[in-house]
Formats: sequence, C-alpha cells, structure tokens
Amino acid sequence: RDIRETLEGEMVSLSLQMYGCRVVQKALETIDEDDLPRLLREFHHNVLSCIHDQNGNHVIQKCVEVLNARGKKAARNGDPHRASFLTEQIDFIIDDVLKNTTSLSCHPYGCRVLQRILEHCAEQRKLQVLDEIQKCHKTLLDDQYGNYVIQHVLQYGRDGDRDSILQIIVENGLLGLSRQKFASNVVEKLLK
Repeated sequence: RDIRETLEGEMVSLSLQMYGCRVVQKALETIDEDDLPRLLREFHHNVLSCIHDQNGNHVIQKCVEVLNARGKKAARNGDPHRASFLTEQIDFIIDDVLKNTTSLSCHPYGCRVLQRILEHCAEQRKLQVLDEIQKCHKTLLDDQYGNYVIQHVLQYGRDGDRDSILQIIVENGLLGLSRQKFASNVVEKLLK
C-alpha cells in the first residue's frame, strides 16, 4: 500500500526516467491487481509520449505483458469476468496504438510495443492490431523498424497475414528483396 501511494501521481514522470521506469515496471509486476487500475489511469492521454520515450516504452510494454498474463491466469483459474477486467485495463493503450499503427511500427520504440501486443494480447485485440498492420504490410516490409513488426506478424499472425506478405514478396521479387538490408530479414522469417 505504501508503495502504491508513493507511486500515485508519479507514474508517468517516473516512467520517463532511466531508473524510475524500472521501479514502475517492477510495481506493475508485484502490486495487487485491484490497485493497478488507479495507477494505470495516469497513463491515459500519455500513451504516445511514453511509447516515444526511451524509458517510457518499456513501461508500456510491461503494461501489455503483465495485464495480459494476469488476465490469462484468471481465465485458466475459471474466472472469465476477472480475466476480462484485467485485460480491459489496457484497452486505452491498444486504442492509441490502433490509431497510430503505421507510424509506431516505423519507430524504434513503437515497434517494440507492437511486438509485445502480438505476443501477449487476447485474440480479439490482437486481431484488431493485425488488421491495422495488414493495411501497411508493404510499407513495413523494408522499413528499418517495421520489418521487426512484420516478422512478428509472420510468427503470431493468421494464415491470411502470411499469405498477404508472401504475395507482396512474390510481386516485388524474392531475389531483389532478399538483397535488401531490412526486407531480407522478412524473407528469411517467411521461409522459416
């Protein structure tokens, strides 16, 4: 309780600090689930500024990981209402990401948040993000950071997502893309 009270009103400012962000991440992992909504509320309207920050992006990634892990645990324990409650606590993060999918995919920190979403989010939310990413497959394929998002789409996406990426590669020339610095990573992942 003391730690929670100390963090209240300081979550965003601590998240943007080199050492403070580590404290916030550990707090997200350990603080009681019922106290998390109060702390997470501070990130509303601050999601993009945190994602664009070299420290804050780690906190947003941790929010995605922890709340989804806790939600999945509640579901496994037979408590679907608790599972929904926990995963809904980060809906505001997913909503902001959905509005900025292309630009975040091409950002050095934003691409990491998208990767965590594809790895950890509940199926419904993941599908929404995959739908948005699909609109920019071609752009991201040979982008310095977007190629990492496309590689995660290949690993965590649907068959239709893989088919879309394969079609882009075939249409744009497998050999040529294999010689490009960033697209070659996607081609290799696709072949695997």
